[in-house]
Amino acid sequence: MIIDCHAHVYAWPKIKPYPQSTTLLSVNEQLQLMDRKGIDRAVILPLNNAESPMEFQSIGEILCICNQYPDRFIPFCNVDPRLAEVENATANQKFDFILEQYKDLGCKGFGELIAKLRWDDSRVEELLGACERVGLPVTFHTTTADSKNYGIIDDLGLPGLEAVLSKFPNLKFLGHSTAFWSEISGSLSREDKNTYSCNQVRKGGIIKHLLRTYPNLYGDLSANSGLNALTRDPIHAWQFIDEFQDKLLLGLDCCSTHCDMQHIKWLKGALKENKISEDVFQKIVWKNANKVLELNIIENL
Repeated sequence: MIIDCHAHVYAWPKIKPYPQSTTLLSVNEQLQLMDRKGIDRAVILPLNNAESPMEFQSIGEILCICNQYPDRFIPFCNVDPRLAEVENATANQKFDFILEQYKDLGCKGFGELIAKLRWDDSRVEELLGACERVGLPVTFHTTTADSKNYGIIDDLGLPGLEAVLSKFPNLKFLGHSTAFWSEISGSLSREDKNTYSCNQVRKGGIIKHLLRTYPNLYGDLSANSGLNALTRDPIHAWQFIDEFQDKLLLGLDCCSTHCDMQHIKWLKGALKENKISEDVFQKIVWKNANKVLELNIIENL
């Protein structure tokens, strides 16, 4: 069993997000990718924040795909924190009312949260509080205020993330993006926070502190950001994976037909070379996702 915890899939993709890019993956293209890489199931994350250059998706489209292929796709939902006030509803009720409906329809989590707002923005905190009450884990993309990229704004050392991890202890956070995974290394400069470093990982990385301190933080290994955090320093990677084997989830984040993320190949190589155990491999490629997202998939079914 292999579960990709981070995919973007469209029923009828039409719009290129960037001039040099293709459209995002269609259902058939995603299924072909999954079959090539031996992926059994993938989480579909709609991108519906104003900062997203991608096509917006309705929950109807997501559920249509998942209902057509219930054994292959897992739905997430998304709501922009800047949602207008709802008549006769408190701030809590505004988001709870919508998220409860999404959960009843089968959504297993919330995300990808990419709104360019700070963690302590009252609208973000209201949304996170609703996700905690309703029971929807949150996959987030973070960045810095000076970056042209999308994502929740945080500073060097991820102080904003640490604050919400403490404030919402029963909400599971799945960390993602270059500005998140670069913090695996200590002595990080602001200039390097949004880049893929090739240097060895230094002691004092804030991600390790957060993973050790907060049971509700998990690492989404998707995209080049997650893979680079491991491959840049293999010796560190084996130690990191061993310590946090219960908190790491496989993801690819493939956004075009040209995507060829090597996460699975790298992990299988590590398993073959006895750098990681079979038990650790199984946790990362599906068991942790099964537990965190409460999928209730039975082993060897």
